[in-house]
Amino acid sequence: MTRDASVPVLAAPLVVLLLVVGCGSAARFDRLGLPRDHPVTQQELRRLPVAQLVYPGSRIVRVIGSDEHRQAGDHEPDPAFAGTVAVAPVGTDALLAWYDERLTRQGYRRATYYKLAGQSTGGAWTAPGDREQVQVGIFAPGSGAAGPLPRGQLGYEAIVVNYRITGPPPA
Repeated sequence: MTRDASVPVLAAPLVVLLLVVGCGSAARFDRLGLPRDHPVTQQELRRLPVAQLVYPGSRIVRVIGSDEHRQAGDHEPDPAFAGTVAVAPVGTDALLAWYDERLTRQGYRRATYYKLAGQSTGGAWTAPGDREQVQVGIFAPGSGAAGPLPRGQLGYEAIVVNYRITGPPPA
């Protein structure tokens, strides 16, 4: 009987230990389910529903992406990203408005967009309460980044970026 009476006493610390371990493992992932304790891969980003957003009627030219990796001497790693380069039968304003409507409806908030070489404009949206960002860059006419464009077509890239340490660029 003494042995049976000790079972509840031993079970309580075990339950507490399991709760602590379980809660600790949840902290290893951000709100979108991406790891905080090891480098993010482009494949992990591609699994996010937001990575599947492509303007209706777009033709995907190529899939782009890179895993998170550290450069020697850098404080922060280069972020992981995943996305597509596409061509769409739409104007710049309509394309950015389409992304803005869908992303803000999901709780994303507008962020400062820093255009890359070969882009004329774009937009950025930060994930609700976390470090991921969706960026849509519109290629400048004649940049060739999306290949030869038929008349009335717009070349663009849509990517999901995961920022490791300091988060997305300031808004």
